[in-house]
Amino acid sequence: MTRETALITGASSGLGIAFAESLAKRGYHLILTARGAPAMEALASRLREQYGADVAVQPADLSRPQGAAGLVALLDERGLSPSVVVNNAGLGLNDRFIEHDPDRLAAMLHLNILALTDLTRCYGQRMDAAGAGHILLVASPAAYMPAPLLAAYAASKAYVLSLGEALHVELAPKVGVTVLSPGYMNTGFDAASGFQPTPMTQRSALAPETVADIGLDALFKGKSSVVAGTANALAATVAKLLPRGFIARQAFKTTGSRYEAP
Repeated sequence: MTRETALITGASSGLGIAFAESLAKRGYHLILTARGAPAMEALASRLREQYGADVAVQPADLSRPQGAAGLVALLDERGLSPSVVVNNAGLGLNDRFIEHDPDRLAAMLHLNILALTDLTRCYGQRMDAAGAGHILLVASPAAYMPAPLLAAYAASKAYVLSLGEALHVELAPKVGVTVLSPGYMNTGFDAASGFQPTPMTQRSALAPETVADIGLDALFKGKSSVVAGTANALAATVAKLLPRGFIARQAFKTTGSRYEAP
């Protein structure tokens, strides 16, 4: 690979596909990783033909212990070293916290926090030694507020936001780190997480292609974080101003109608 190479996690669907398309348009070669190889192979074939990009596909399950370390080892064996890492893979759970399946909860926290941290540390270290690189972390507007019925998911994304904004300062100027909070999109997140969007949430939905461009533009412009969409950015700003207990109660009233209020 002669041009710069970008690694995209969660590249088999939704926002991951949009990131791959946007980076290929920008002239990057790609490394795609997710659990599902067939979808990535189909995407890789299309991007090779359409943009002339070299596209490597490496299946991996980052929700498992040592998943990130295993991915890095496999890429090292293939001589693949990204100068851009898009930590997009994530899992959500929408239900009362005490009713979460413990195995799925552990997998979500491992994927959203530990795997993201491992990949960021490993490739951040290499980029720092090389003197250049970019890392995009995908959080959520839920990172800015307590979110009943999405409690553990929102907490995991708050970790991502805090980590990314700190690393934006700590790793500068060699390594650029940016946090993207996408908001609601029409992807497979609903089915996988059990999330039931309100009509207002559905109206504020952005296309994954739009969100990917917003995040990558912010990354290459050197921003610390960006919230995609006017409504999402406004909600994140309001969340900083109001008491967190009030926000939590209002969020529960809005989204928790199928549960008995405490």
